[in-house]
Amino acid sequence: MQDDIIGALTQEIKEEVIERYLYDRRLIEEQINYANELAEQVKQLQAGCSSRFISICDSLVGPDFVAKFVEALGLKNPPFRGWPNQNPIDPGCQCRVKVRGLTPRAKFKKLLSELYRGLCESNSQYTEAYEDLKEECKAVNYNLKKFQGNYDLLTILNFLKDMDVEFAERKRWLGDNFSPAEMASVEKSLSFKPIRMERFKLDPPPNLPEAKTIQKQLNALADCVYGQCADRIKKMIG
Repeated sequence: MQDDIIGALTQEIKEEVIERYLYDRRLIEEQINYANELAEQVKQLQAGCSSRFISICDSLVGPDFVAKFVEALGLKNPPFRGWPNQNPIDPGCQCRVKVRGLTPRAKFKKLLSELYRGLCESNSQYTEAYEDLKEECKAVNYNLKKFQGNYDLLTILNFLKDMDVEFAERKRWLGDNFSPAEMASVEKSLSFKPIRMERFKLDPPPNLPEAKTIQKQLNALADCVYGQCADRIKKMIG
């Protein structure tokens, strides 16, 4: 009789542990899914920044002028991947920016300024989203560490092996066989790995100067480009 009571209590404790484990695990999975969804949104913002940067590079005609533009930003390298690019993400964006000016040269200066202003706005949104993603990854990793400290996965698997749970549920966690080697394999496959920003392959957002602080450099660069490529610039701005 006493053995039956102890056995029943032991089974009840096991069931409570498993129930709590599965509940906490689902929470972790939801957090990871949310982080992945957030990363996709950040990738879209990065693509928008890349598109705007490519449009500026295209308007500057050649790599030498692009290098001067990057230098004016106080950067050693172009801030976003994708240039030079034979297939820009948003080709012709610079032509859709409507600007006014008394002369083609003035219009081109205005165009370059507006393109850069748009890049700064996009980069601001990207930076905010990028930092939010970093914080979300930190939160997930903190919860992962706490979760792994609260549960011994091998013990959980042994509980599941001995319990009368639904076949489909047990197969999901344990597979068809339960040899020690296979249990160790399942334990490894069910373990969570920390989320690192590197996995999303995102460019760290650059610290771009405000448009007004480099307006003289942009105007000088526009003058230089127009002076050497006036015909191409006229076709570009219409």
